[in-house]
Amino acid sequence: MKKLFTRQGVTFIAVILLSILFITLGANLSKAQLLTSSDQFYRARVLGLEDVQVKEISLDDGESSISSKSVFFKAEFTNGPDKGKAVTMLQYIDYMYAVQPDTVSKGDSIVVSYTADPTNSQKIWMFIDYNRIHYMVFICLAFFALIILIGRSKGLATIISLIFTAGAVFLVYIPGILGGQNIYLSTIVISIFIILMSLCVLNGVNIKTFCAVLGNMGGLAVAGILALLTNQLLGITGIVDEDCLFLMYVNSQHPLDLRAIVWGSIVIGSLGAVMDVAMSIASAMNELAETMEHRTVKRMIRSGMNIGKDAIGTMTNTLILAYIGGSLATVLLLVASNKDPLYLFNMEMIVVEVLQGIIGSTGILFAVPVTVIIAAYLYDNRAKDGEKNQQIPVDNPAVEPAGASAEDQGGKSVKTD
Repeated sequence: MKKLFTRQGVTFIAVILLSILFITLGANLSKAQLLTSSDQFYRARVLGLEDVQVKEISLDDGESSISSKSVFFKAEFTNGPDKGKAVTMLQYIDYMYAVQPDTVSKGDSIVVSYTADPTNSQKIWMFIDYNRIHYMVFICLAFFALIILIGRSKGLATIISLIFTAGAVFLVYIPGILGGQNIYLSTIVISIFIILMSLCVLNGVNIKTFCAVLGNMGGLAVAGILALLTNQLLGITGIVDEDCLFLMYVNSQHPLDLRAIVWGSIVIGSLGAVMDVAMSIASAMNELAETMEHRTVKRMIRSGMNIGKDAIGTMTNTLILAYIGGSLATVLLLVASNKDPLYLFNMEMIVVEVLQGIIGSTGILFAVPVTVIIAAYLYDNRAKDGEKNQQIPVDNPAVEPAGASAEDQGGKSVKTD
């Protein structure tokens, strides 16, 4: 309990309260008029199968056919106004697709919706998908438990920063964009909040955090400027795929700037990697400042850059592999189509993916020297201030400090009469 009233504890609580205030106010200002859907979804538990009907349809050539399967089953609602009520539902499986969902079985937890029967206006309850939320919750809780088990208090701070980051993105940033706010300004504000909140929650307010914040902002500023220039240079329209076309009609009063969305995705996507590198370098410089003898700015910069070279290599690979892994299915489809490389490498989707990896890595490159140089000068100045404070000014060398013996001054005893 006493730790809460230390300087570090008070700072930690203040950062949390300010973060909650920022997200609350931002969420109220970022309310968007979203498209409404009349579809309603509910959870249900399968009680048992009732009937299975297989239907085959011959194609025009008369030689081949496709089949479909209708599975009728009894299920009980586990939420909603009909909770506890059991009704007959339908799972429709079309074998025209290469991959079909598994047939429901007794005990399955599923998500269902309904459509109106055109003949009698009764509800026809349809299987939509399997309910995976409880498994996802278990996986997240296990992940959080591992973080706390290994990281202890640092792990708890990590979870808090992760929750605030998710809240800022999903409650402030995304609704603000959909509501017509300036995407460039929103991205900058959210990025600054995430940087300050995460680093202060994890490490407190000190010189190390200050160096990491400045290095992070420096690397992110370079990434943002490069993204803006390359968007103009390469003629990026923002129509990366078909889904982007629907974004133009989400808010008819304030049509979304697709080019700005691409810019925001590049900046937000590189934020985590740049933050990781900046914090790692700041921590290394802090250790150097405590252990290096005969410390100078030049020596600290040289040592910091040697450490940064390793971080640049690993984090650049991490960032590139993350983007490739996120779009692996698309990459496989494009390679399998065996299209002309001239066409592939001019597709806007491919160009944007390449830009995300390169610009994010460039942000890492600049974050390292910025963090190293700032930390070297700050720690050097702190050392000089400490040396000045430790020096005792002596106005008259003939006057010995109180309590000093004659032996301390000259090593000889002085005999007086």
